[in-house]
Amino acid sequence: MTDADPPAALNEDIIQDLAGGRLLDLAELYAVGALGSPGESAVDEILRSAPVSLQAHFSLRVAQTREALTLTFVSLDAEPPPDLFRKILAVLPTRH
Repeated sequence: MTDADPPAALNEDIIQDLAGGRLLDLAELYAVGALGSPGESAVDEILRSAPVSLQAHFSLRVAQTREALTLTFVSLDAEPPPDLFRKILAVLPTRH
């Protein structure tokens, strides 16, 4: 097991979820790489034999999760508006 791989107990939970037909429940964890190598391999194996509609739905959820995270972190890196400092100064009480 590497540092990036989850503990064995989590891998067992992933395998149980897959065996229980809960592939879609793992899409978000898959999207962020939280399943580790064994979990991702198990998901990939199930996906290869899954119906095309399930593959598409899974892929959509993965894409939506990655897009949401990208938008969230990109917005944190945005520059403030150029007139922000002026607006802040305008609302501060004046000193006498």
